[in-house]
Amino acid sequence: MTNTLPLRTLIVGGANLDITGSCFARFVPGDSNPGLVKNSAGGVGRNIAENLQRLGMNCSLLTVLGDDIGQALILRSCTDAGVDTGPIIVHPTLTTGTYMAINNQLGALLAAIADMAIIDTLTPDQLALKAAYFTQADQIIIEANLPENSIQWICEQHSSKPICADGVSAAKAPRLRSVLAHLDVLKVNSEEAAAILQETGDDLALAKKLHAKGVKNVLLSQGPQGVILHNQDGTWYKSAIKGDNENDTGAGDSLFAGFVAARHLLKRPADQLEFAVACATFTLSSTASVNPKLGVHEIRQLFLSHLSKGAWCS
Repeated sequence: MTNTLPLRTLIVGGANLDITGSCFARFVPGDSNPGLVKNSAGGVGRNIAENLQRLGMNCSLLTVLGDDIGQALILRSCTDAGVDTGPIIVHPTLTTGTYMAINNQLGALLAAIADMAIIDTLTPDQLALKAAYFTQADQIIIEANLPENSIQWICEQHSSKPICADGVSAAKAPRLRSVLAHLDVLKVNSEEAAAILQETGDDLALAKKLHAKGVKNVLLSQGPQGVILHNQDGTWYKSAIKGDNENDTGAGDSLFAGFVAARHLLKRPADQLEFAVACATFTLSSTASVNPKLGVHEIRQLFLSHLSKGAWCS
């Protein structure tokens, strides 16, 4: 088994300055709560790019940043991880996207505010200026923070390449509704799936309906309960792996990136799903939105040592 995945992957999505406040004790609404406040690089697109790069893929990130301190922090985080920042656009007047979260003493999210207006400037005209990066990519990853017309442009212009997508939130996931038939992988949770389909149902039923709409592989996260994978070959379920929960932020991004990488690392869908869940668990154990220690070797040693050598792609 090799830990190198030379696939050229272009990730198109958001990159934010994450401001996270974690309480030392039980959160008291309407009061000043003692705790720890940290600034870090985040954003769904950026998080996915860093996760994939740390799992051995050759990643480029196409996003838009402001000319401010957030830009400097995000560029440094990408460079440190090895992510190519060549496609990044700098907007002359808007500020870098910012995500401010409050976590309780157990690391669970209590509330958050997202200021991501800058991503709306990543229009089809702006994307077209980065045509070389799309042409060079072996696969493309998008997420629903992007404007809907930009999502459609990417899927229509580059339909010959595998395209994977993250639903992000119930409010934004419907932006993917018109491109489902273009998607190789779609990662959603129950609320996002229901919002896309405009109907409710149990998780497996939602996954099957998304597949019937054209999505080749549906990855439906059930949060602390686990995750479902559904495709033309069947359905697989993996319960969550218990571990330390330092910070919820970024676990879903790691789950998604872990599955995308696992499809090139492991032969069986069940093992691919287990790898993805392990990546999410590993991220939960870190205070950062991406665990800086993430790597194929670490995941294999900590979570997948029971798998035989034959389970891994050579």
